[in-house]
Amino acid sequence: MEELIFGVIGGTALLMYGVGMMGDGLEKVSGNTMKKIVTVLTGKVWSAFLVGILLTALIQSSTAMTVLTVGFVNSGLMNLSQAVGIIYGANIGTTVTAQLMAFSFKFKLTDIALPILGLGFAINHISKNGKLRNIGQALMGFGLMFLGLRILNDGIPYMQQSEALRHFFATYTSVPIFGILLGAFATAMVHSSAATVGLVMILSQAGLLDLNSAIYLILGDNIGTCITAQLASMSGNINARRTALAHTFYNVFGVVLALAAFPQFLKVINIATVYIQPKADISAYIANAHTLFNTLNALVFLPLTEHYVKFLNTVVKSKADIDTDKIYLDRLLLDTPVAALRAARSEIIRGAEIVKSMLKDAIELLHTGDTAKLAAIQDSEVTVNAMQRELTEYIVEISKRELTASQSLMVPATVSSINNIERIGDRTIEICRLYDSKVDRGLKFSEYALRELRELEVVIVELLDNVMIALNGKDDAVIDRIVELEDRVDYLSETFQKNHIERLNQGNCIIDSGVIYIDMIGSLERIADHAYKIGMFTKDELFGKKCKTPYHKD
Repeated sequence: MEELIFGVIGGTALLMYGVGMMGDGLEKVSGNTMKKIVTVLTGKVWSAFLVGILLTALIQSSTAMTVLTVGFVNSGLMNLSQAVGIIYGANIGTTVTAQLMAFSFKFKLTDIALPILGLGFAINHISKNGKLRNIGQALMGFGLMFLGLRILNDGIPYMQQSEALRHFFATYTSVPIFGILLGAFATAMVHSSAATVGLVMILSQAGLLDLNSAIYLILGDNIGTCITAQLASMSGNINARRTALAHTFYNVFGVVLALAAFPQFLKVINIATVYIQPKADISAYIANAHTLFNTLNALVFLPLTEHYVKFLNTVVKSKADIDTDKIYLDRLLLDTPVAALRAARSEIIRGAEIVKSMLKDAIELLHTGDTAKLAAIQDSEVTVNAMQRELTEYIVEISKRELTASQSLMVPATVSSINNIERIGDRTIEICRLYDSKVDRGLKFSEYALRELRELEVVIVELLDNVMIALNGKDDAVIDRIVELEDRVDYLSETFQKNHIERLNQGNCIIDSGVIYIDMIGSLERIADHAYKIGMFTKDELFGKKCKTPYHKD
Protein backbone atom coordinates (compact mmCIF):
# COMPACT_ATOMS: atom_id res chain seq x y z
CA MET A 1 0.00 0.00 0.00
CA GLU A 2 2.88 2.39 0.76
CA GLU A 3 4.30 1.82 -2.73
CA LEU A 4 0.90 2.64 -4.21
CA ILE A 5 0.38 5.82 -2.17
CA PHE A 6 3.88 7.19 -2.75
CA GLY A 7 3.77 6.16 -6.40
CA VAL A 8 0.48 8.00 -6.98
CA ILE A 9 1.67 11.12 -5.12
CA GLY A 10 5.10 11.19 -6.75
CA GLY A 11 3.85 10.28 -10.21
CA THR A 12 1.10 12.90 -10.08
CA ALA A 13 3.57 15.54 -8.87
CA LEU A 14 5.98 14.77 -11.72
CA LEU A 15 3.12 14.75 -14.22
CA MET A 16 1.86 18.16 -13.07
CA TYR A 17 5.35 19.65 -12.88
CA GLY A 18 6.22 18.28 -16.31
CA VAL A 19 3.08 19.71 -17.92
CA GLY A 20 3.83 23.10 -16.31
CA MET A 21 7.47 23.08 -17.42
CA MET A 22 6.52 22.02 -20.92
CA GLY A 23 3.95 24.83 -21.13
CA ASP A 24 6.43 27.43 -19.84
CA GLY A 25 9.04 26.34 -22.37
CA LEU A 26 6.61 26.35 -25.28
CA GLU A 27 5.26 29.76 -24.21
CA LYS A 28 8.78 31.24 -24.22
CA VAL A 29 9.58 29.69 -27.60
CA SER A 30 6.39 31.16 -29.04
CA GLY A 31 6.51 34.46 -27.12
CA ASN A 32 6.56 36.77 -30.15
CA THR A 33 4.08 34.58 -32.02
CA MET A 34 1.73 34.71 -29.04
CA LYS A 35 2.09 38.50 -28.94
CA LYS A 36 1.24 38.82 -32.63
CA ILE A 37 -1.76 36.51 -32.30
CA VAL A 38 -3.20 38.47 -29.38
CA THR A 39 -2.49 41.77 -31.16
CA VAL A 40 -4.40 40.84 -34.33
CA LEU A 41 -7.32 39.38 -32.39
CA THR A 42 -10.48 40.82 -33.92
CA GLY A 43 -13.93 41.29 -32.45
CA LYS A 44 -15.26 38.23 -34.29
CA VAL A 45 -15.93 35.32 -31.99
CA TRP A 46 -14.69 32.79 -34.55
CA SER A 47 -11.23 34.34 -34.68
CA ALA A 48 -11.14 34.48 -30.87
CA PHE A 49 -12.15 30.81 -30.83
CA LEU A 50 -9.26 29.85 -33.13
CA VAL A 51 -6.83 31.97 -31.09
CA GLY A 52 -8.00 30.19 -27.93
CA ILE A 53 -7.27 26.79 -29.49
CA LEU A 54 -3.83 27.83 -30.73
CA LEU A 55 -2.62 29.63 -27.60
CA THR A 56 -3.84 26.93 -25.24
CA ALA A 57 -2.23 24.26 -27.40
CA LEU A 58 1.00 26.24 -26.95
CA ILE A 59 0.85 26.82 -23.19
CA GLN A 60 -1.00 23.55 -22.46
CA SER A 61 -3.28 24.83 -19.72
CA SER A 62 -6.89 25.86 -20.19
CA THR A 63 -6.95 27.02 -16.56
CA ALA A 64 -4.00 29.36 -17.17
CA MET A 65 -5.53 30.55 -20.44
CA THR A 66 -8.88 31.27 -18.79
CA VAL A 67 -7.24 33.13 -15.89
CA LEU A 68 -5.23 35.08 -18.47
CA THR A 69 -8.45 35.88 -20.34
CA VAL A 70 -10.05 37.13 -17.11
CA GLY A 71 -7.01 39.39 -16.73
CA PHE A 72 -7.36 40.65 -20.30
CA VAL A 73 -11.02 41.52 -19.76
CA ASN A 74 -10.33 43.12 -16.38
CA SER A 75 -7.62 45.22 -18.05
CA GLY A 76 -9.91 46.32 -20.88
CA LEU A 77 -7.75 44.62 -23.52
CA MET A 78 -10.53 42.26 -24.56
CA ASN A 79 -14.32 42.49 -24.59
CA LEU A 80 -16.66 39.83 -23.26
CA SER A 81 -17.53 38.36 -26.68
CA GLN A 82 -13.84 37.87 -27.48
CA ALA A 83 -13.26 36.33 -24.06
CA VAL A 84 -16.09 33.85 -24.56
CA GLY A 85 -14.58 32.84 -27.92
CA ILE A 86 -11.19 32.36 -26.26
CA ILE A 87 -12.79 30.10 -23.63
CA TYR A 88 -14.45 27.93 -26.28
CA GLY A 89 -11.08 27.45 -27.98
CA ALA A 90 -9.09 27.02 -24.76
CA ASN A 91 -11.20 24.04 -23.73
CA ILE A 92 -10.31 22.33 -27.02
CA GLY A 93 -6.64 23.35 -27.03
CA THR A 94 -6.00 21.83 -23.62
CA THR A 95 -7.09 18.37 -24.84
CA VAL A 96 -3.83 18.13 -26.80
CA THR A 97 -2.14 17.02 -23.56
CA ALA A 98 -4.64 14.18 -23.14
CA GLN A 99 -4.00 13.06 -26.72
CA LEU A 100 -0.24 13.13 -26.07
CA MET A 101 -0.66 10.97 -22.98
CA ALA A 102 -2.84 8.46 -24.84
CA PHE A 103 -0.27 8.44 -27.66
CA SER A 104 2.53 7.80 -25.15
CA PHE A 105 0.73 4.75 -23.75
CA LYS A 106 0.07 3.28 -27.19
CA PHE A 107 3.63 3.69 -28.44
CA LYS A 108 5.37 3.15 -25.08
CA LEU A 109 6.83 6.68 -25.05
CA THR A 110 6.96 6.43 -21.27
CA ASP A 111 9.91 4.05 -21.74
CA ILE A 112 11.99 6.85 -23.27
CA ALA A 113 11.07 9.43 -20.62
CA LEU A 114 14.60 9.56 -19.20
CA PRO A 115 16.38 10.00 -22.58
CA ILE A 116 13.96 12.82 -23.46
CA LEU A 117 14.56 14.40 -20.04
CA GLY A 118 18.33 14.08 -20.46
CA LEU A 119 18.27 15.55 -23.97
CA GLY A 120 16.19 18.49 -22.78
CA PHE A 121 18.51 19.08 -19.83
CA ALA A 122 21.58 19.05 -22.09
CA ILE A 123 20.06 21.52 -24.56
CA ASN A 124 18.79 23.76 -21.76
CA HIS A 125 22.11 23.94 -19.90
CA ILE A 126 24.67 23.76 -22.70
CA SER A 127 23.16 25.95 -25.41
CA LYS A 128 23.79 29.70 -25.32
CA ASN A 129 20.88 30.37 -27.66
CA GLY A 130 17.81 31.53 -25.73
CA LYS A 131 15.31 29.86 -28.04
CA LEU A 132 17.19 26.55 -27.93
CA ARG A 133 17.28 26.72 -24.12
CA ASN A 134 13.52 27.19 -24.11
CA ILE A 135 13.12 24.20 -26.44
CA GLY A 136 15.28 22.24 -23.99
CA GLN A 137 12.98 23.28 -21.16
CA ALA A 138 9.94 22.11 -23.13
CA LEU A 139 11.64 18.74 -23.78
CA MET A 140 12.43 18.41 -20.07
CA GLY A 141 8.74 19.01 -19.41
CA PHE A 142 7.81 16.29 -21.91
CA GLY A 143 10.26 13.93 -20.23
CA LEU A 144 8.96 14.65 -16.73
CA MET A 145 5.37 14.25 -17.90
CA PHE A 146 6.15 10.84 -19.41
CA LEU A 147 8.18 9.89 -16.32
CA GLY A 148 5.22 10.76 -14.10
CA LEU A 149 2.95 8.62 -16.27
CA ARG A 150 5.49 5.79 -16.11
CA ILE A 151 5.59 5.90 -12.29
CA LEU A 152 1.79 5.94 -12.18
CA ASN A 153 1.71 3.09 -14.69
CA ASP A 154 4.10 1.06 -12.51
CA GLY A 155 1.50 1.27 -9.74
CA ILE A 156 -1.12 -0.62 -11.77
CA PRO A 157 -0.36 -4.04 -10.20
CA TYR A 158 -0.78 -2.56 -6.71
CA MET A 159 -4.06 -0.94 -7.76
CA GLN A 160 -5.35 -4.22 -9.15
CA GLN A 161 -4.57 -5.99 -5.87
CA SER A 162 -6.43 -3.43 -3.73
CA GLU A 163 -9.95 -4.57 -2.87
CA ALA A 164 -10.68 -1.20 -1.26
CA LEU A 165 -9.94 0.67 -4.50
CA ARG A 166 -11.97 -1.79 -6.52
CA HIS A 167 -14.95 -1.39 -4.19
CA PHE A 168 -14.66 2.42 -4.12
CA PHE A 169 -14.54 2.89 -7.89
CA ALA A 170 -17.15 0.23 -8.59
CA THR A 171 -19.53 1.76 -6.05
CA TYR A 172 -19.14 5.49 -6.67
CA THR A 173 -17.69 6.36 -10.07
CA SER A 174 -20.28 4.30 -11.91
CA VAL A 175 -22.94 6.69 -10.56
CA PRO A 176 -22.88 9.75 -12.88
CA ILE A 177 -23.34 12.44 -10.23
CA PHE A 178 -20.69 10.95 -7.91
CA GLY A 179 -18.25 10.45 -10.78
CA ILE A 180 -18.69 14.04 -11.94
CA LEU A 181 -18.31 15.46 -8.43
CA LEU A 182 -15.19 13.37 -7.83
CA GLY A 183 -13.64 14.52 -11.12
CA ALA A 184 -14.47 18.16 -10.35
CA PHE A 185 -13.06 17.90 -6.82
CA ALA A 186 -9.82 16.24 -7.98
CA THR A 187 -9.17 18.87 -10.66
CA ALA A 188 -10.04 21.75 -8.33
CA MET A 189 -7.59 20.40 -5.75
CA VAL A 190 -4.61 19.88 -8.07
CA HIS A 191 -5.40 22.81 -10.43
CA SER A 192 -4.53 20.61 -13.40
CA SER A 193 -6.99 18.90 -15.71
CA ALA A 194 -4.05 17.10 -17.34
CA ALA A 195 -3.18 15.41 -14.04
CA THR A 196 -6.77 14.27 -13.55
CA VAL A 197 -7.01 12.93 -17.10
CA GLY A 198 -3.69 11.10 -16.67
CA LEU A 199 -4.91 9.46 -13.45
CA VAL A 200 -8.19 8.46 -15.09
CA MET A 201 -6.23 6.80 -17.91
CA ILE A 202 -4.05 4.90 -15.43
CA LEU A 203 -7.06 3.74 -13.38
CA SER A 204 -8.81 2.62 -16.55
CA GLN A 205 -5.79 0.64 -17.69
CA ALA A 206 -5.70 -0.99 -14.26
CA GLY A 207 -9.25 -2.17 -14.85
CA LEU A 208 -10.64 -0.09 -11.98
CA LEU A 209 -12.71 2.13 -14.27
CA ASP A 210 -14.85 1.21 -17.25
CA LEU A 211 -15.31 3.71 -20.09
CA ASN A 212 -18.58 5.10 -18.72
CA SER A 213 -17.05 5.81 -15.30
CA ALA A 214 -13.97 7.36 -16.91
CA ILE A 215 -16.15 9.70 -18.98
CA TYR A 216 -18.08 10.80 -15.86
CA LEU A 217 -14.76 11.73 -14.24
CA ILE A 218 -13.66 13.59 -17.39
CA LEU A 219 -16.93 15.55 -17.42
CA GLY A 220 -16.32 16.50 -13.79
CA ASP A 221 -12.75 17.44 -14.67
CA ASN A 222 -14.12 20.07 -17.06
CA ILE A 223 -16.17 21.62 -14.25
CA GLY A 224 -13.21 21.55 -11.84
CA THR A 225 -11.11 23.68 -14.19
CA CYS A 226 -13.52 26.59 -13.61
CA ILE A 227 -12.67 27.01 -9.93
CA THR A 228 -9.32 28.78 -10.41
CA ALA A 229 -10.79 31.34 -12.82
CA GLN A 230 -13.66 32.00 -10.41
CA LEU A 231 -11.19 32.73 -7.61
CA ALA A 232 -9.10 34.95 -9.90
CA SER A 233 -12.15 37.00 -10.93
CA MET A 234 -13.18 37.85 -7.37
CA SER A 235 -10.88 40.88 -7.28
CA GLY A 236 -11.71 41.91 -10.85
CA ASN A 237 -14.28 44.21 -12.38
CA ILE A 238 -17.78 43.26 -13.52
CA ASN A 239 -16.64 41.97 -16.92
CA ALA A 240 -13.93 39.83 -15.34
CA ARG A 241 -16.60 38.17 -13.18
CA ARG A 242 -18.79 37.70 -16.23
CA THR A 243 -15.87 36.03 -18.03
CA ALA A 244 -15.27 33.57 -15.19
CA LEU A 245 -18.99 32.79 -15.02
CA ALA A 246 -19.03 32.36 -18.81
CA HIS A 247 -16.48 29.57 -18.40
CA THR A 248 -18.42 27.93 -15.56
CA PHE A 249 -21.88 28.12 -17.19
CA TYR A 250 -20.41 26.92 -20.49
CA ASN A 251 -18.81 23.81 -18.98
CA VAL A 252 -21.73 23.00 -16.68
CA PHE A 253 -24.20 23.29 -19.56
CA GLY A 254 -21.99 21.05 -21.68
CA VAL A 255 -21.90 18.42 -18.92
CA VAL A 256 -25.70 18.54 -18.54
CA LEU A 257 -26.10 18.20 -22.31
CA ALA A 258 -23.64 15.27 -22.44
CA LEU A 259 -25.51 13.47 -19.64
CA ALA A 260 -28.89 14.09 -21.27
CA ALA A 261 -27.63 12.53 -24.50
CA PHE A 262 -25.12 10.14 -22.95
CA PRO A 263 -25.91 7.06 -25.10
CA GLN A 264 -25.54 9.14 -28.27
CA PHE A 265 -22.37 10.81 -26.92
CA LEU A 266 -20.87 7.41 -26.12
CA LYS A 267 -21.76 6.18 -29.60
CA VAL A 268 -20.00 9.16 -31.22
CA ILE A 269 -16.88 8.46 -29.11
CA ASN A 270 -16.84 4.81 -30.16
CA ILE A 271 -17.36 5.56 -33.85
CA ALA A 272 -14.71 8.31 -33.92
CA THR A 273 -12.13 6.23 -32.04
CA VAL A 274 -12.64 3.07 -34.10
CA TYR A 275 -12.47 5.11 -37.32
CA ILE A 276 -9.27 6.96 -36.35
CA GLN A 277 -7.55 4.21 -34.31
CA PRO A 278 -9.01 0.74 -34.99
CA LYS A 279 -6.73 -0.92 -32.38
CA ALA A 280 -6.94 1.82 -29.74
CA ASP A 281 -6.75 1.06 -26.02
CA ILE A 282 -9.00 2.66 -23.41
CA SER A 283 -6.66 5.67 -23.03
CA ALA A 284 -7.44 6.73 -26.60
CA TYR A 285 -11.19 6.47 -25.90
CA ILE A 286 -10.77 8.70 -22.82
CA ALA A 287 -8.66 11.27 -24.71
CA ASN A 288 -11.17 11.33 -27.56
CA ALA A 289 -14.06 11.70 -25.11
CA HIS A 290 -12.28 14.74 -23.64
CA THR A 291 -11.67 16.27 -27.09
CA LEU A 292 -15.13 15.48 -28.51
CA PHE A 293 -16.93 16.83 -25.44
CA ASN A 294 -15.22 20.21 -25.74
CA THR A 295 -15.46 20.34 -29.53
CA LEU A 296 -19.18 19.51 -29.63
CA ASN A 297 -19.87 21.95 -26.79
CA ALA A 298 -18.11 24.72 -28.73
CA LEU A 299 -20.08 23.93 -31.90
CA VAL A 300 -23.32 24.25 -29.91
CA PHE A 301 -22.35 27.58 -28.33
CA LEU A 302 -20.56 29.35 -31.20
CA PRO A 303 -23.71 30.32 -33.17
CA LEU A 304 -25.38 31.40 -29.92
CA THR A 305 -22.55 33.57 -28.57
CA GLU A 306 -24.41 36.86 -28.99
CA HIS A 307 -27.34 35.53 -26.94
CA TYR A 308 -24.96 33.97 -24.42
CA VAL A 309 -23.23 37.31 -23.84
CA LYS A 310 -26.63 38.98 -23.33
CA PHE A 311 -27.49 36.26 -20.82
CA LEU A 312 -24.24 36.90 -18.91
CA ASN A 313 -24.91 40.65 -18.88
CA THR A 314 -28.37 39.97 -17.47
CA VAL A 315 -27.22 37.51 -14.81
CA VAL A 316 -24.30 39.68 -13.65
CA LYS A 317 -25.73 43.20 -13.66
CA SER A 318 -23.50 46.25 -13.54
CA LYS A 319 -24.25 49.29 -11.40
CA ALA A 320 -22.59 51.49 -13.98
CA ASP A 321 -22.29 50.78 -17.70
CA ILE A 322 -19.13 52.82 -18.11
CA ASP A 323 -15.90 52.51 -16.19
CA THR A 324 -14.57 56.04 -16.32
CA ASP A 325 -11.30 55.18 -14.60
CA LYS A 326 -10.29 52.16 -16.63
CA ILE A 327 -6.81 50.95 -15.74
CA TYR A 328 -5.22 48.22 -17.83
CA LEU A 329 -2.77 46.80 -15.32
CA ASP A 330 -3.81 43.51 -13.80
CA ARG A 331 -1.73 41.23 -11.59
CA LEU A 332 -3.37 38.19 -13.19
CA LEU A 333 -1.29 38.91 -16.29
CA LEU A 334 2.11 39.09 -14.55
CA ASP A 335 2.96 35.42 -14.97
CA THR A 336 2.48 35.80 -18.73
CA PRO A 337 4.95 38.61 -19.55
CA VAL A 338 3.84 38.97 -23.18
CA ALA A 339 0.33 39.81 -21.96
CA ALA A 340 1.50 41.95 -19.03
CA LEU A 341 3.75 44.04 -21.31
CA ARG A 342 0.90 44.55 -23.74
CA ALA A 343 -1.28 45.73 -20.86
CA ALA A 344 1.53 48.11 -19.83
CA ARG A 345 1.66 49.54 -23.36
CA SER A 346 -2.11 50.04 -23.27
CA GLU A 347 -1.65 51.98 -20.04
CA ILE A 348 1.00 54.12 -21.75
CA ILE A 349 -1.47 54.83 -24.56
CA ARG A 350 -4.06 55.85 -21.95
CA GLY A 351 -1.51 58.13 -20.29
CA ALA A 352 -0.56 59.69 -23.63
CA GLU A 353 -4.24 60.38 -24.35
CA ILE A 354 -4.62 62.07 -20.96
CA VAL A 355 -1.62 64.39 -21.36
CA LYS A 356 -2.66 65.25 -24.92
CA SER A 357 -6.07 66.25 -23.57
CA MET A 358 -4.32 68.25 -20.82
CA LEU A 359 -2.27 70.15 -23.39
CA LYS A 360 -5.33 70.92 -25.52
CA ASP A 361 -7.13 72.26 -22.44
CA ALA A 362 -4.08 74.38 -21.55
CA ILE A 363 -3.99 75.78 -25.10
CA GLU A 364 -7.68 76.66 -24.87
CA LEU A 365 -7.02 78.30 -21.50
CA LEU A 366 -4.25 80.45 -23.00
CA HIS A 367 -6.38 81.74 -25.84
CA THR A 368 -9.88 81.93 -24.31
CA GLY A 369 -9.21 82.45 -20.61
CA ASP A 370 -11.57 79.58 -19.75
CA THR A 371 -10.42 78.97 -16.15
CA ALA A 372 -12.81 76.00 -15.83
CA LYS A 373 -10.13 74.04 -17.69
CA LEU A 374 -7.70 74.46 -14.78
CA ALA A 375 -9.48 72.01 -12.47
CA ALA A 376 -9.62 69.33 -15.18
CA ILE A 377 -5.91 69.81 -15.96
CA GLN A 378 -4.94 69.53 -12.29
CA ASP A 379 -7.06 66.38 -11.81
CA SER A 380 -5.45 64.83 -14.87
CA GLU A 381 -2.00 65.63 -13.49
CA VAL A 382 -2.83 63.71 -10.30
CA THR A 383 -4.03 60.77 -12.40
CA VAL A 384 -0.86 60.75 -14.52
CA ASN A 385 1.36 60.85 -11.43
CA ALA A 386 -0.51 57.87 -9.98
CA MET A 387 -0.21 56.04 -13.31
CA GLN A 388 3.55 56.59 -13.35
CA ARG A 389 3.90 55.11 -9.87
CA GLU A 390 1.60 52.15 -10.53
CA LEU A 391 3.08 51.32 -13.93
CA THR A 392 6.63 51.50 -12.59
CA GLU A 393 5.72 49.10 -9.77
CA TYR A 394 4.02 46.82 -12.30
CA ILE A 395 7.08 46.80 -14.58
CA VAL A 396 9.31 45.97 -11.62
CA GLU A 397 7.11 42.92 -10.99
CA ILE A 398 7.32 41.92 -14.66
CA SER A 399 11.12 42.23 -14.58
CA LYS A 400 11.24 39.61 -11.80
CA ARG A 401 9.82 37.04 -14.23
CA GLU A 402 11.91 35.11 -16.72
CA LEU A 403 11.82 37.24 -19.89
CA THR A 404 12.89 36.72 -23.47
CA ALA A 405 15.50 39.05 -24.99
CA SER A 406 12.83 41.12 -26.75
CA GLN A 407 10.72 41.38 -23.58
CA SER A 408 13.79 42.55 -21.65
CA LEU A 409 14.14 45.43 -24.12
CA MET A 410 10.53 46.44 -23.52
CA VAL A 411 10.93 46.82 -19.75
CA PRO A 412 13.19 49.95 -19.62
CA ALA A 413 11.45 51.40 -22.69
CA THR A 414 8.09 51.17 -20.92
CA VAL A 415 9.43 52.87 -17.78
CA SER A 416 11.08 55.63 -19.84
CA SER A 417 7.87 56.16 -21.83
CA ILE A 418 5.67 56.63 -18.76
CA ASN A 419 8.31 58.94 -17.26
CA ASN A 420 8.20 61.09 -20.39
CA ILE A 421 4.40 61.12 -20.27
CA GLU A 422 4.52 62.31 -16.67
CA ARG A 423 6.95 65.08 -17.66
CA ILE A 424 4.60 66.22 -20.42
CA GLY A 425 2.00 66.58 -17.68
CA ASP A 426 4.48 68.58 -15.57
CA ARG A 427 5.28 70.91 -18.49
CA THR A 428 1.58 71.44 -19.10
CA ILE A 429 1.14 72.45 -15.45
CA GLU A 430 4.08 74.86 -15.93
CA ILE A 431 2.22 76.49 -18.83
CA CYS A 432 -0.89 76.90 -16.64
CA ARG A 433 1.18 78.50 -13.87
CA LEU A 434 2.74 80.88 -16.36
CA TYR A 435 -0.75 81.80 -17.56
CA ASP A 436 -1.84 82.45 -13.95
CA SER A 437 1.22 84.64 -13.42
CA LYS A 438 0.42 86.61 -16.58
CA VAL A 439 -3.20 87.17 -15.52
CA ASP A 440 -2.33 88.04 -11.91
CA ARG A 441 0.11 90.71 -13.09
CA GLY A 442 -2.29 92.07 -15.71
CA LEU A 443 0.08 91.28 -18.59
CA LYS A 444 -0.86 90.64 -22.21
CA PHE A 445 0.82 89.07 -25.23
CA SER A 446 1.03 90.89 -28.53
CA GLU A 447 -0.89 89.56 -31.53
CA TYR A 448 2.45 88.47 -33.01
CA ALA A 449 3.24 86.40 -29.91
CA LEU A 450 -0.22 84.81 -29.80
CA ARG A 451 -0.01 83.93 -33.50
CA GLU A 452 3.39 82.31 -32.97
CA LEU A 453 2.13 80.33 -29.97
CA ARG A 454 -0.80 79.01 -32.04
CA GLU A 455 1.53 77.93 -34.84
CA LEU A 456 3.82 76.09 -32.41
CA GLU A 457 0.87 74.50 -30.58
CA VAL A 458 -0.60 73.12 -33.82
CA VAL A 459 2.67 71.38 -34.66
CA ILE A 460 3.03 69.92 -31.14
CA VAL A 461 -0.55 68.59 -31.12
CA GLU A 462 0.11 66.96 -34.50
CA LEU A 463 3.30 65.49 -33.05
CA LEU A 464 1.33 63.97 -30.16
CA ASP A 465 -1.27 62.63 -32.60
CA ASN A 466 1.48 60.85 -34.52
CA VAL A 467 2.97 59.48 -31.29
CA MET A 468 -0.46 57.98 -30.53
CA ILE A 469 -0.45 56.29 -33.95
CA ALA A 470 3.05 54.95 -33.28
CA LEU A 471 2.05 53.63 -29.84
CA ASN A 472 -0.80 51.71 -31.44
CA GLY A 473 1.67 50.23 -33.94
CA LYS A 474 -0.52 51.14 -36.90
CA ASP A 475 2.00 52.82 -39.21
CA ASP A 476 5.76 52.27 -39.36
CA ALA A 477 6.21 55.34 -41.58
CA VAL A 478 4.87 57.59 -38.82
CA ILE A 479 8.32 57.59 -37.15
CA ASP A 480 9.73 59.70 -39.98
CA ARG A 481 6.85 62.15 -39.55
CA ILE A 482 7.57 62.39 -35.80
CA VAL A 483 11.20 63.26 -36.56
CA GLU A 484 10.09 65.93 -39.07
CA LEU A 485 7.63 67.47 -36.62
CA GLU A 486 10.13 67.56 -33.78
CA ASP A 487 12.66 69.27 -36.05
CA ARG A 488 9.93 71.72 -37.01
CA VAL A 489 9.26 72.49 -33.32
CA ASP A 490 12.98 73.14 -32.73
CA TYR A 491 13.11 75.45 -35.75
CA LEU A 492 9.98 77.37 -34.75
CA SER A 493 11.12 77.73 -31.12
CA GLU A 494 14.45 79.20 -32.16
CA THR A 495 12.82 81.46 -34.76
CA PHE A 496 10.14 82.75 -32.40
CA GLN A 497 12.68 83.53 -29.68
CA LYS A 498 14.67 85.59 -32.20
CA ASN A 499 11.46 87.32 -33.30
CA HIS A 500 10.68 88.13 -29.69
CA ILE A 501 14.10 89.73 -29.15
CA GLU A 502 13.51 91.88 -32.25
CA ARG A 503 10.11 92.96 -30.90
CA LEU A 504 11.74 93.89 -27.59
CA ASN A 505 14.36 95.96 -29.43
CA GLN A 506 11.63 97.69 -31.42
CA GLY A 507 9.55 98.42 -28.31
CA ASN A 508 6.61 96.26 -29.47
CA CYS A 509 6.71 94.05 -26.35
CA ILE A 510 7.33 94.69 -22.65
CA ILE A 511 10.00 92.72 -20.79
CA ASP A 512 7.69 91.10 -18.17
CA SER A 513 5.36 89.69 -20.81
CA GLY A 514 8.38 88.63 -22.84
CA VAL A 515 9.86 86.58 -20.00
CA ILE A 516 6.60 84.62 -19.60
CA TYR A 517 6.34 84.19 -23.38
CA ILE A 518 9.90 82.76 -23.61
CA ASP A 519 9.18 80.40 -20.70
CA MET A 520 6.01 79.18 -22.45
CA ILE A 521 7.94 78.55 -25.66
CA GLY A 522 10.50 76.60 -23.62
CA SER A 523 7.81 74.49 -21.92
CA LEU A 524 6.16 73.71 -25.26
CA GLU A 525 9.51 72.74 -26.78
CA ARG A 526 10.23 70.40 -23.88
CA ILE A 527 6.79 68.80 -24.32
CA ALA A 528 7.77 68.11 -27.93
CA ASP A 529 11.09 66.62 -26.77
CA HIS A 530 9.34 64.22 -24.39
CA ALA A 531 6.78 63.25 -27.05
CA TYR A 532 9.61 62.65 -29.51
CA LYS A 533 11.38 60.30 -27.08
CA ILE A 534 8.20 58.25 -26.63
CA GLY A 535 7.81 58.07 -30.39
CA MET A 536 11.36 56.82 -30.81
CA PHE A 537 10.79 54.07 -28.25
CA THR A 538 7.89 52.83 -30.39
CA LYS A 539 10.30 52.38 -33.30
CA ASP A 540 12.20 49.61 -31.59
CA GLU A 541 12.40 48.88 -27.86
CA LEU A 542 8.73 49.36 -26.89
CA PHE A 543 7.84 46.62 -29.37
CA GLY A 544 10.72 44.38 -28.31
CA LYS A 545 13.20 45.22 -31.07
CA LYS A 546 16.79 46.28 -30.52
CA CYS A 547 17.37 49.95 -31.37
CA LYS A 548 19.27 50.27 -34.65
CA THR A 549 19.09 54.03 -35.19
CA PRO A 550 20.41 56.52 -32.58
CA TYR A 551 17.27 58.66 -32.58
CA HIS A 552 17.14 59.30 -28.84
CA LYS A 553 17.92 62.73 -27.43
CA ASP A 554 19.51 63.28 -24.04
